[in-house]
Amino acid sequence: MKRKFTLEDLRKKRIELWGRNKSIEKDKAFTEFAADTILDTESLRLEIIECPTKLIEIVFTIVNKRKECVPFFFNEVQKDFISKLSTMGTKKPYFILKGRQQGFTTLITALVLANAIVKKNFSGFTLADRDDNVKAIFMDKAKVMYNSLPERLKPTEKFNSVNELFFDKLNSSWRIASASSNVGRSRTLSFIHYSEVAFFKCPISDLQRSIAEAASPDALCIFETTANGFNDAKRLWDSGSCYNLFYEWWKTKEYVSFEYEYLKSGDTWLKNRLLTLKERGLSKEQLTWYAKKYNSYIDKSSIRQEYPCSPEEAFITSGDSIFDKEKISNYLSNFQVKSKRGYFDYKIVPKAIYGYDNEIVSFRNEITDISFIESDSGYISIVEEPRILTVLGRRILCPYVIGADTAGTGEDYFSAKIIDNESGKCVATLHKKHFDEDLFAHQLYCLGKYYHNALIGIEVNYSTHPVRVLWSLGYTNLYKMKQNIKQSELSPSNFGFLTTSITRPLIISNLVSVMRENIYLETDRETLMEMSTFIKRNDGKSAAADGAHDDLVMASAIARFISIDYHQAPQEKDSNAFFISKNFSAPALQEENYMEW
Repeated sequence: MKRKFTLEDLRKKRIELWGRNKSIEKDKAFTEFAADTILDTESLRLEIIECPTKLIEIVFTIVNKRKECVPFFFNEVQKDFISKLSTMGTKKPYFILKGRQQGFTTLITALVLANAIVKKNFSGFTLADRDDNVKAIFMDKAKVMYNSLPERLKPTEKFNSVNELFFDKLNSSWRIASASSNVGRSRTLSFIHYSEVAFFKCPISDLQRSIAEAASPDALCIFETTANGFNDAKRLWDSGSCYNLFYEWWKTKEYVSFEYEYLKSGDTWLKNRLLTLKERGLSKEQLTWYAKKYNSYIDKSSIRQEYPCSPEEAFITSGDSIFDKEKISNYLSNFQVKSKRGYFDYKIVPKAIYGYDNEIVSFRNEITDISFIESDSGYISIVEEPRILTVLGRRILCPYVIGADTAGTGEDYFSAKIIDNESGKCVATLHKKHFDEDLFAHQLYCLGKYYHNALIGIEVNYSTHPVRVLWSLGYTNLYKMKQNIKQSELSPSNFGFLTTSITRPLIISNLVSVMRENIYLETDRETLMEMSTFIKRNDGKSAAADGAHDDLVMASAIARFISIDYHQAPQEKDSNAFFISKNFSAPALQEENYMEW
């Protein structure tokens, strides 16, 4: 009786035979047998039509890095992606961010080909960053795979050109081209592969209006790339429109070396990086491989882009950041700060204002019933709750400052950073793009009250409205640039932080200094990413790289500056007050009750 094979039986048998013989001739004989078995067994044929991916490890052949023809067996990262693909489906595109030569272009090429030779009415398209990569993918990868297939698996070809395969009986096709703004129009596509998308010359937004619009509702779309600084690919990664998958270089198991002498390098950067990687559990052989690769580069910084240890490191701009990119990169590679996300809910009620004769003369709004609502879609992240300090046996409120930056002309975000003025730690962050200025002021009011009536400094270059709203609500602990204003002269126009050609370099330099001394004071990932793309431009001005933002950087700079610049006396005279930081004082708590300071 003829034995019945499953697809898994055939896959395991091929692996076993290759491990025993390492003979491409014997492997070819097996793939012919496997093809016959599949085509002559209806259940197996139907299973392959349902999932063409299963065909790859059974019959596909590739050329490896040593230019040898070998069976295509998935490596660790390829297995991981196939697993995620089968679990998550095609509801969103996939964005694969990876190191060099991890095998993703080969895998995705095989996926497209497997579908093209199996499924009716399949239409695949691969975009490459430049013409020579079009040839490399199609001729050096796809055609090698196709030509080595058992003859019975090759569909009838209508044509087989240098950049397209078309199988007329299946009405299936696969085309490859270099990326351009109008590519792929007038087609209906089942599979789109964007190869090295970070290096495309045309904007991704143009591709979204052309080839992306040609994708069928259930099409599989894959963006795959090594990083190339802060550009369209970074913005796509940040957009949340894709399944983002990052594959560290060490997940490729072949990246090991036994040439331990490379570990003896005196390079300070490499020593620190190897120590960080060792703490993450990498083996001595993996560390040796990394040290050897680092040694091979003329431009040593290339290793951070070619073999990144985190998505943030992969995307760090190639410009000269004024912050210490290495410290930021190392911190982000093992970033484990926990926070809760949400927004403040509150009520606005009218409060009567009485005249000398005890009659109501007017009303002003007052915010009451403040509560923090946790929500994944919230725009405020809280890392640490307000603290009570014990100083010389007395319990006092920890002082806080808030630096805020409005959206300016509307292209930026509304941002605020809350700093613990005793420890210097960033305890909360607000970041929202579309916001009415009065609602922004309301959230600042709630943050200020939440953090012990914090001192609030808002940039007023573009608008003084948030300051005026806070003043009208009775929040008077606002930063004023001039300290010698008499109490009787106070008005909203006196408050806020004005960023000028003099103050801007000053507050930025202070922030750079603080971050150099202790990067861990910053607890927000997005703020750290903004710092990594905050560069010295050709005109000498320090600002965000093209396409990047600096709202959080500027809010941080204001907060850090006013935390040491402002001299705050207790709001109520109290002989028991203690100075708990350089320029702030706060009253002691009386009988366990909070007092506004």
